[in-house]
Amino acid sequence: MRQQGNGNRRLFYVILVSVFVIVAAILVFNRHGFIALAGLKGDVDRISLSIESLNAEIDSLELEIELLQNDSIYLERMVREILGWGREGEHIVRFTQPDSTEASF
Repeated sequence: MRQQGNGNRRLFYVILVSVFVIVAAILVFNRHGFIALAGLKGDVDRISLSIESLNAEIDSLELEIELLQNDSIYLERMVREILGWGREGEHIVRFTQPDSTEASF
């Protein structure tokens, strides 16, 4: 009779450990498990950094819009820079890249 009690106890522990291993495997490897959760956290962190970068760019562009609308000196400087214009008496110097097909000495 004592042998049967030890056998039942051993069977109980084997079943308990088996259930624990199965539940742990499901929690780790399931498509909603810990591995998938870690991947999603990485995605959230990457997207958050992207959002912060885009918000900084938006702030910069809003400042430039404000300057272009309200600061005539800034507007003039930008037009002169983009079009390569100069004021009377100024000399415009343009640097160009040498042609890569020309032979070098």
